[in-house]
Amino acid sequence: MITPVTHFLPLAKIRRQRFLPVAGTVLVRAGQDVKAEDVIAQADINPEHISLEIERGLGVSKGDITGYMKRKIGDEIPEGSVVASRSGVVSRVVRAPRAGKLVAIGGGQVLLQVRNDPFELKAGMPGSVIEVKVDFGAIIQATGAWIQGVWGNGRLKTGLLLALAEEPNHVLTADQVDSGQRGAIILAGHCGEQSALEALAEAHIGGLILGSMSTRLLPFAARMHYPIIVIEGFGHIPMNAAAYTLLSTNAQREAAVNAVIYDRLSGDRPEIIIPLAGENAPIPINLEQLKIGHRVRVLRAPHMGDIGTVNTIFPGLSLFPNGLRTEAAEIILEGEEKALVPLANIEVIG
Repeated sequence: MITPVTHFLPLAKIRRQRFLPVAGTVLVRAGQDVKAEDVIAQADINPEHISLEIERGLGVSKGDITGYMKRKIGDEIPEGSVVASRSGVVSRVVRAPRAGKLVAIGGGQVLLQVRNDPFELKAGMPGSVIEVKVDFGAIIQATGAWIQGVWGNGRLKTGLLLALAEEPNHVLTADQVDSGQRGAIILAGHCGEQSALEALAEAHIGGLILGSMSTRLLPFAARMHYPIIVIEGFGHIPMNAAAYTLLSTNAQREAAVNAVIYDRLSGDRPEIIIPLAGENAPIPINLEQLKIGHRVRVLRAPHMGDIGTVNTIFPGLSLFPNGLRTEAAEIILEGEEKALVPLANIEVIG
């Protein structure tokens, strides 16, 4: 069975394709070092158009307005510039209400594509540009520790990693927050209080990494101005030992938190990258054939979040106490407990 891989790696070579959805302007070059929050390309994703009624503005009868035009299709027009004019006893002009580009003329009107703030594509991680795709973006490569999560609120930030969690089952409360955490990426365990998220916002932290979070906090967490990544899921789940050890041992290092919303189709998922030196770091894969000996994480109760090793992959279908028959494997969990787990509830730890 082909199984998704979640990465909790102390050292890896990570590559990301960062492309615009439409053609635009690329702002970086091959070989350039970038930070996670650097803008590498920009484009007008949703251009706005304004129709200017030339006939009415000039007070002329319906017909060809070409003779009155002072601009042609394709011209960039500054705000307030004359688009068309009529001389005579009483002269009249039509000016551009906003800066833009003239894209069409017809029916006594012109269509002006006005300038909006462009969509800015950020690097998303610290690294080097290894390839540029003209008009669309770049491929960026980084080397460092790599930790992936299951939920993010769509924000991005870089800061010094600060471990509030002294153990994987730590619980975050508002009284643990102080002004000295300003700009820091906070490592915590479970968050079940809105007041804790509010206190972190008031302290102007850089970001928050959680093992788990109460489901009722989802709408509030999604609105926070700082990035939030959840490693395990929702409910009271301790952070798995692999992720906790990797993050806590890298405390006081710079960490880039990209809390991108998990997209199973594209493979994009929230992640933390901690830049580290390592020329021979491996390039991980995202899908792998499940094998005996693989280190895996269980995704569903009663062993949700537990990590173990595949001991046996059973042929055919296995019967579970609830009557379900499905493909399954025996997992030796940390602590030597054995568990029968559906293959669909397993992901490889890479």
